[in-house]
Amino acid sequence: MERDIILHGVHLGEHSFEEDKMIEEINERAVKKGLNFVEIRVARREIPRETYVKWAKFMAEKKIYFAFLYTVQFAPPEKGSMLNKETVDAIREVAGEYFLGDMLGETGSSGACKAAGYFVTSKTRGKDPAKIETDCADMEEAHQKYIERVSGFVGIDKKLGMPEIFSEEATALNKYNVEAGTTIPALEMMCGNPEPLIAATRGVAKMADSKLWGTYIAHEWYGGFRHSDMLKRKRLQLAYKYAYLSGTNLLCLESGDECIDSYAQSLDGKSEVCQDYRDILEYMSKYIKEDFRPKGGPKVKFAFVSGRHDAWGGWGGTSIWNQFHREEWGHNEAEHSWRLLDEVGTKRNWSDGANFGEEDTSASPAYGMYDIVPIEAPLDKFLQYDHLVFMGWNTMTDEDMDKLYEYVRRGGRILMSAAHLNTNAKRTGEYIPITNGKIERLFGARFTGEVRRTNDGVKFDPASIDEKILYPGTADFACDPVYSGGYANWGVFELTGGKSVAYAADSFGYVLGHISTVVENRIGDGVATLVTSTNYPGYPALSPLYRAIVREFISASARSCEVRVFGSDRVKWSYYDGGKMYLLNTDYDVPATVKIKKGNVEKIVTVDSLELKSLEV
Repeated sequence: MERDIILHGVHLGEHSFEEDKMIEEINERAVKKGLNFVEIRVARREIPRETYVKWAKFMAEKKIYFAFLYTVQFAPPEKGSMLNKETVDAIREVAGEYFLGDMLGETGSSGACKAAGYFVTSKTRGKDPAKIETDCADMEEAHQKYIERVSGFVGIDKKLGMPEIFSEEATALNKYNVEAGTTIPALEMMCGNPEPLIAATRGVAKMADSKLWGTYIAHEWYGGFRHSDMLKRKRLQLAYKYAYLSGTNLLCLESGDECIDSYAQSLDGKSEVCQDYRDILEYMSKYIKEDFRPKGGPKVKFAFVSGRHDAWGGWGGTSIWNQFHREEWGHNEAEHSWRLLDEVGTKRNWSDGANFGEEDTSASPAYGMYDIVPIEAPLDKFLQYDHLVFMGWNTMTDEDMDKLYEYVRRGGRILMSAAHLNTNAKRTGEYIPITNGKIERLFGARFTGEVRRTNDGVKFDPASIDEKILYPGTADFACDPVYSGGYANWGVFELTGGKSVAYAADSFGYVLGHISTVVENRIGDGVATLVTSTNYPGYPALSPLYRAIVREFISASARSCEVRVFGSDRVKWSYYDGGKMYLLNTDYDVPATVKIKKGNVEKIVTVDSLELKSLEV
């Protein structure tokens, strides 16, 4: 088993930049701490080539990998970059493999989540870097304008001959940065919930065959507003450890180890808070060196799908693609669909009678982790997963439908709503589902063109086509309807080979409603499941039903897994080929106990508060 390569380091230049003392700073903050990476945010002024070469030579001698940040985005427009090709060539010649390239910073959060003027402060007045594009006709045009912007930055770095072009992104929009030409995705933590955002970063890295994917921990700014608060300092440990168990190859601390200067508070390096930052740096450095993490990343068999033109970022403003000028661009049911991910990693409530099985497997899918994979990913990437679940916006294409059909035929399971079949890229446009027989081929049902609106509940047929799925229903349908949430829009589908496993209903008796609400279709070794509502899962009236099906997909995934973990859902876990397993107790205060089962072997493990524990299973 080959050992994973892991880079761990710090960011230089967050609060101060002294080029004549750069080597001294690298030595103090990285070399002496046992780190092997630095990210350099160069000052917005011209620096002699000899200085860059001097830095590069020192880092190569000390075996420190390095990359630059913001050399393009904050360069004078007439120059394009604070570097030139001759300087880049000289750095590459001196540093060799240790020079990783250049980083673009937060293009998604600034170019797709922020209103004009967002970044303007008393210090930056008149220098808003967001460069807002407004008045886009639809999701596709907004998407393309964003790609054009990022491609401009990428083009400059490519002309300079950068070895790699990193995308240091605070949102889930790294998939568009990769489309624009970046090669290594990285997530800025802790701007949003790191669990789905790491899943999105890892999923994009797999799609792009990136040789690394990173986690850039901006904890001073985003770990909490109160610097001295103990929970913020504990959260820093969890951020590092969760990133590590998730398989990141690059961990970088933005600041806090040398000083803190934010939120109207300044703390020098002698403060207790900064000492805590240094302590976790040194702890992780030691842990990484002593631990053998197998190459290849954690095993992941469950994925959510980020649809075509979807602009959900997971962090930032509540309008998408920077279109803050019209209400239609505000977060709505498509974007709210992603809120269902907040439940992943938590167990169903004990009162939930639809939670089935010998044990409670509802907390996390098979092997503990999930990815968020772009719809644009090729078929071979989809085939890495047993389940694909659609959530937010999607503008469907014939090519995507053909790919999904082949994925299911080869054994995959998919779940989507009829909203995901829409071909119209307009936010408030007419519902125009995919045609050419694609729906019938994939789901065994034909859309009649009729949409009905009802506030009925749902009755399930317990006999799913997928024997691993356990729906809450009875054979005679004499039961209460479930998951009513208000009025929703339901497409009327005529079965042409598929099976209706749920119906609209508003009574206890046998009489069923007139709408098939969930349709399944077996193709080859797989099953395609369609929730027939033309609303997205985030629509309030549809959420209870879609949430319940997603949770059952998660439970079914875990039930069929060779390794299962039961007990406290505060314990996050991952599994690597060869039997290496990581457990992280995210509880701030007390130990947590879990039971691990593999085959006929069971083991009870207690994990201390904040502890990252590795074991062979």
